[in-house]
Amino acid sequence: MEKLKAHLTRAFWFALALFFLFESWLWDHVKDWLRAFGRLVGAERFEPWLARVVARLSPPMTLGLFVIPAAAIFPFKLLALGLIAKGHVVTGVVAIFLAKTLALGVSSFLFDICREKLMQMAGFAQFYSVVLNIRAWATDLVAPYKTRVHAFAVAVKQRFAALAAADGGGIWRRVARLRELARQKNSA
Repeated sequence: MEKLKAHLTRAFWFALALFFLFESWLWDHVKDWLRAFGRLVGAERFEPWLARVVARLSPPMTLGLFVIPAAAIFPFKLLALGLIAKGHVVTGVVAIFLAKTLALGVSSFLFDICREKLMQMAGFAQFYSVVLNIRAWATDLVAPYKTRVHAFAVAVKQRFAALAAADGGGIWRRVARLRELARQKNSA
């Protein structure tokens, strides 16, 4: 029983670490996607204006600005939960994921602009330090598993390449033939 409890505890912390790292990955990447979209629609001129606004705000007012995206998605989360309750589970989950992703991206974008002011508040700076420590902990916890998955993927790739080479290219000829048959079927 103790062994099972230890496995479940380890699995819980591992899942929590994966979730945190996924959120961190979204934080790092969605901001870049939003910037690219902003350049596409000509909104990059908005950033300097926002930086000037933030420069005039007090640190607590800056914090208020920073939390707006998280607060703004709350109604969308409620609507998504309503969809889930009415049996539209996939649509609801997708809506929650999209709203959360967009809010993370906007928050990340705002954080770059607001960081200096936010760090002037001791409580926020301490919270930020804790988040960075959790990220380091999660990275360290997942690293050995990530290494194993990578090694497994390399081994599978090598085995597949060896199998394809031993077959003399027969697998690729069969794949090409199946593609050709599919094209003929689709064009008919």
